[in-house]
Amino acid sequence: MRLRLLCILFLFLSLIINARAQKNYVHQLDSKETFLKLAGKPLSDKFTNIKSVKIVYDYTEKKLYFFNSVLYKYHHNFCHDVLNFSDDLNYFNDISYNSEPTRILLLGNLNYLNEKDNWVLELAPIDEMNTQLIQFFYQQVAQHTFFKDRLKFYLNTPRLIQLKEDGKLKIPCVYSDFMFQNITEQTLETGKAVGILRKYDLKQYPKLQPRPDEIIMINTTPEVLPRVKGIIITELQTPLSHLVLLAKNRNVPLYADKLAWSKPALTALEGQKVELIVSENGYTMQATQKNVSPEQPVSRIVLKPDYTVQQIVDLNMPLPGHPADIIGSKASNLALLKIVQKRVKGFKTPEHAYAIPFYYYKDHIQKNHLDKQIDALLQIPVDSTEQIAKALKQLRKAIKQTAIDSSLIQNISHILSQQGQFTHFKFRSSTNAEDLKGFNGAGLYDSKSAVLNDPDKTIQNAILEVWASLWNERAFYERELFHIDHQSCAMGVLIHRSFPDEQANGVLITRNLYRDRYQGITVNVQKGEASVVTPDSGVTCDEFYVHSFNIPGHELSIDYRSTSSINDHKAILKDKEIQQLYHTSLLIEKHINRLWRTYHMCDRNMPLDIEFKLEGSDRELYIKQVRAYVD
Repeated sequence: MRLRLLCILFLFLSLIINARAQKNYVHQLDSKETFLKLAGKPLSDKFTNIKSVKIVYDYTEKKLYFFNSVLYKYHHNFCHDVLNFSDDLNYFNDISYNSEPTRILLLGNLNYLNEKDNWVLELAPIDEMNTQLIQFFYQQVAQHTFFKDRLKFYLNTPRLIQLKEDGKLKIPCVYSDFMFQNITEQTLETGKAVGILRKYDLKQYPKLQPRPDEIIMINTTPEVLPRVKGIIITELQTPLSHLVLLAKNRNVPLYADKLAWSKPALTALEGQKVELIVSENGYTMQATQKNVSPEQPVSRIVLKPDYTVQQIVDLNMPLPGHPADIIGSKASNLALLKIVQKRVKGFKTPEHAYAIPFYYYKDHIQKNHLDKQIDALLQIPVDSTEQIAKALKQLRKAIKQTAIDSSLIQNISHILSQQGQFTHFKFRSSTNAEDLKGFNGAGLYDSKSAVLNDPDKTIQNAILEVWASLWNERAFYERELFHIDHQSCAMGVLIHRSFPDEQANGVLITRNLYRDRYQGITVNVQKGEASVVTPDSGVTCDEFYVHSFNIPGHELSIDYRSTSSINDHKAILKDKEIQQLYHTSLLIEKHINRLWRTYHMCDRNMPLDIEFKLEGSDRELYIKQVRAYVD
């Protein structure tokens, strides 16, 4: 009798366990409701607010599993707990991501794009699944879902893009632009804010002059971003755009919602005090009685420019102890890059690089009595925006129209004329008011070109334009926001040969911004000279991240988030160029951080923000600029 009761109890427990297990996976997706019960977030949050269900096809059992992607965050967890696979992760990875036709498991993610009710099958970027298996896997998923022929296959790696280009994939495929077209929202900077909600139609009225206590809704990306509490924008952004970097620097909640402008619930809140909460999963905005946080009194940051150096600085020569106080951070960082270049193979830096120290900027201001004009500007109340804008414009005009030291021009002309085949040069801003702790300064100042013996693109005009950009409206307000003393700011000029034959240009961060569990880099790159950080409206670039899973035979994983709209969605960089970027940038990071400590430019290890180019028919890699990235 007792044995019989134990058998019944065992059978009962087995039924409960099996019933619970069944709730955690299904073999057939019969409805959207079933999908949503199983859905979680993708492991890589490269697209905000996408719901995803992980899938396993077991060749041994000839069964397809759609499983609970919250309970089982990784495919290995499910395969170990439910399918009884080994707990050795390295072994699991080895048998699950190779190109062998005898693979036991096929793994993927099923993504749901809510806006237009689209369904997209995605492989892990490291997966080497061959063409035959891809098409078999796609058919299995399509046959076991209620949407069937609406399923698309996502080309998220250079390998898959090439398979499509070669005509080897005979299934419905989509590029990253399809994903973006189906996404209406993006989390860009998380946080909370209380303020008065105002809408600004920047397409009709480009001048943005909000109050500091406002949460603003804007319909295009502004050139100047005044002090505000929070931002909702109707244009999607790249993680390296100037607007995103400014929001990060300021800790201002920033969210992209393409439909925000026409949402009645938001329109009804205009003019009211609201609380904006931006999280990784979306945003909320509602009326509130909470107080708007007051501006806290902060001491002015007074910089310490060094005006003692009175000669052009050759950036190939040894630097003084505090170079950023003499020639600015941009020129100093290029000089440090040149030191790294001697230790790390695989990249070049711009040739014939020199810096005009701060001395010449101050000398120009004082000789032309422009210091009095600066004093008058700084007496204007900060909230008198129109008056300040007018005074800044007049000051920039005065700097550009007053006489420059002729000996300086002669000296630079002589130096540059000795540079052989190069006649085109870039004159770039290099200030002490950028790359500070908590203050990036990207995009605030101007760069100009000059051509030797050209009556229009003169060295004189280029220098004056760069000097004048210290008083750009966007630069003035950004410094004001961070309480930087304007009088202590100085402008140097970085000079190097220009790049007339750019094949590609880009920006990378030496961090995987989407999967920070893995060491990696995040890259934005565009064809030719087209801008990455301030693109024309509707233009997309190649955006991808690269990381190492530390799996033998699978050194790097390359995962595309978007492809270039001006390159027919073909990958701009070749695999070997991406590998070169990955290895080179991480070595540069190690060496630059050591040099920053040596030259008193940074006291802790920082990820890097690197600007690069591929130049000429040989597509040589040039590292043009490096600065600390504050995330």
